[in-house]
Amino acid sequence: MIIAIGVDLVEISRIEEVFTRRGERFRRRVFTEGEISYCERRASKLASYAARFAAKEAVMKALGTGWCRAGHR
Repeated sequence: MIIAIGVDLVEISRIEEVFTRRGERFRRRVFTEGEISYCERRASKLASYAARFAAKEAVMKALGTGWCRAGHR
């Protein structure tokens, strides 16, 4: 049995850049409706999206999968 820990940091500016380039398509592809609703209610929307994105990447690292194999959202 392999026990793994995933850690990831995401720069808020990187999320802002992706939103600028990919917009709604990226948001809908990566985040659930609940996550979008939550993030949009926050004062620091981009920080909230970045935190969720980092958490998702950390889980995939711990599981040894990537975005393609894990699917989105």
